[in-house]
Amino acid sequence: MAFPGHWHNARMPAVRSFALPLIVAFVAAIAAAATVLLWPAPEHASSRDSNTAVNADRGLVATVLPRPRSLPAVTLTAPDGRRWTTSDLSGNWHFLFFGFTHCPDVCPMTLADLAGTLQRLADNGTRPLPGVVFVSVDPGRDTPERLGDYVSHFHDDVVGLTGERDAIDTLTSALGISYTLHAPDANGDYAVDHSAAILLLDPEGRLRALWQPPHGREVLAEEFRQIQQRHGGET
Repeated sequence: MAFPGHWHNARMPAVRSFALPLIVAFVAAIAAAATVLLWPAPEHASSRDSNTAVNADRGLVATVLPRPRSLPAVTLTAPDGRRWTTSDLSGNWHFLFFGFTHCPDVCPMTLADLAGTLQRLADNGTRPLPGVVFVSVDPGRDTPERLGDYVSHFHDDVVGLTGERDAIDTLTSALGISYTLHAPDANGDYAVDHSAAILLLDPEGRLRALWQPPHGREVLAEEFRQIQQRHGGET
């Protein structure tokens, strides 16, 4: 499966810790300026058969899978050292994004959009809020501690994960996520190419939909709400 076709190339020297809040603030300001401050009226729940849902999904920016796809059993590491498995995705919807903490643009912009999406959903009374999981494809530099510090600049509920290369490769391969770590330069810095799609997982921990860039918090929030209403009861 190779849905996420948008490719991001990034080369960035090590980010100093004191500069990261400034980068996050700058990215958040740009993303907020682009947000349309208009929330559509909630839909009334009604019974829809699968054909109706599929036809409605065609009007979305997101690509909604006709049938959800299960994830392989994978174990990664959370910032507090806790073992995290794909079974932890069960019980709630989740946004899932792959990247790395040295990413200069797409990763911080996407995480800012996801944080803004959570805020829009919270303001609209969505409960429970979906989770957000950020998996590093650069475990050589992204330790659990570094990931924890990085994602905390965007939203308290974002979970940063790293782990063994084999586990990351198993997960990315199953989801159609591509990435390449290039050879280091004379300073030890290296570029990382990676797919930039945001994935949506259902409460069974299965891939349900995805958004290709450019992302926008207003689109993510509204389309999440629609997908949740149409497909939340599917097994």
